[in-house]
Amino acid sequence: MEIRVLGCHGAQLPGYNTTAFLLDDKLLVDAGTITSLLTIEEQSRIDHILITHAHLDHVKDIAFLADNLHMKKAFPIEVVSTHSIINVLRENIFNNVIWPDFSVIPSPEEPVLRFCPIELGCSYSLDHIHVSAIRVHHAIETVAFVIEYAGGSVIFVGDTGPTDEIWSVANTLQNLKAIFIEVSFPNEMKEVAEAAGHLTPASFRNELGKLRRNSPDIYLYHLKPQYQHIIEKEVDLLDKKNVRILKEGEVIQI
Repeated sequence: MEIRVLGCHGAQLPGYNTTAFLLDDKLLVDAGTITSLLTIEEQSRIDHILITHAHLDHVKDIAFLADNLHMKKAFPIEVVSTHSIINVLRENIFNNVIWPDFSVIPSPEEPVLRFCPIELGCSYSLDHIHVSAIRVHHAIETVAFVIEYAGGSVIFVGDTGPTDEIWSVANTLQNLKAIFIEVSFPNEMKEVAEAAGHLTPASFRNELGKLRRNSPDIYLYHLKPQYQHIIEKEVDLLDKKNVRILKEGEVIQI
């Protein structure tokens, strides 16, 4: 599996993009940054978008992607998440006020977007992979996605504070290759992180202790750019050989 990092930060500044991962050119995990980086041809290859939660830094480019691909794609892009998260998108973005409802444009029968609600904990087939959504602990309803494919499995943990169920699931997976998880704030901002449902390097270390197996590769993302250097130093102090911070634009082969 090839994973292209389109954006891996918790805020947007020049050189720092909000969260989106492109898997094998066809599947997006979150949609904070798409259209400013991908050509129309690359955008048109996207078939599915997995949405961890409805905060703007994880969903904003669905709107521009839909606009770009109007009348340019033969079949709809499927936006996949829980019923509640999809309802937030429909009611607050694709409501014909903030943005047109591309789930009925150009027609209800052949729209640009198709919203596909899924149930927590159930496995769904998307082309050559299986996907399941597991609830994590953030300020609003948020899920982690477990993605299983022929070569193994990976987990994308959406924004979260301390949580438990995703680690229980991780401990059962065969051939778990990688976990992508956030660290948003430095340790000195512990109270802010807890209130907002995010992790610091210290709380991430505690979360990692819940993984009862030989550790897969751990990729950290969602750093707030204004605290990047502090967080990097604190992650280095953890001295975990299998843990590293993601960089904008890198491509990971798993």
